[in-house]
Amino acid sequence: MPHGKGYERMLELTASIERALRELEAGRLDAEGVERCTEEARALFERLVVLRHKAREAALAASGAASAVPPMRLDTRPPEPPTRQTSLIDAIAETEAKVPARKADAPKPAPSPKAAAGKAPSVADRLEHAPVADLHKAIALSQKFWFVAELFSGQRDAYEKAVDTINACGTAEQAKAFIDREVLAKLPKPPGEDVLTTFLELVQRRFQ
Repeated sequence: MPHGKGYERMLELTASIERALRELEAGRLDAEGVERCTEEARALFERLVVLRHKAREAALAASGAASAVPPMRLDTRPPEPPTRQTSLIDAIAETEAKVPARKADAPKPAPSPKAAAGKAPSVADRLEHAPVADLHKAIALSQKFWFVAELFSGQRDAYEKAVDTINACGTAEQAKAFIDREVLAKLPKPPGEDVLTTFLELVQRRFQ
């Protein structure tokens, strides 16, 4: 594919977000427009995460510190050396297929605390608490880097197999038991509270 495609997609996202912000300032942005802008902002963020990751790799290679162990491993490539160098543009383009498309018949989100208190839930609240049918699609690219590094000791294959198993569980209790036994028990030290809470919240939404 053309090298410019990744940048063109980022420019399209940026232009669309800018249009939405102008409509918001003018008071013309409806709820559907806010949700669309939120999804586009998430897609742009994920591409920037890929760029940052590749830039760090390039900086380490240029400084001769590629063999040093970083404090947080974000590289989710297989352990064997790649057969070719991947450019930043190719890396961005490869994420195009990983961003799930918005479905018109998506399940309605569970009511948020604000809704229970009599206030209409915001778009962010609805997205945050919406049930998910497939954890692979619900987990953003940046979250995947985070989970692989902190919960699976940098092993992408272990992460993929664990998510497959959790998706196949019949109940949230079965999924939690699997995580305790096959994920947390195998870590050399307890994970950070933030990463574990985020992962467990996504798992809980899988069984809502």
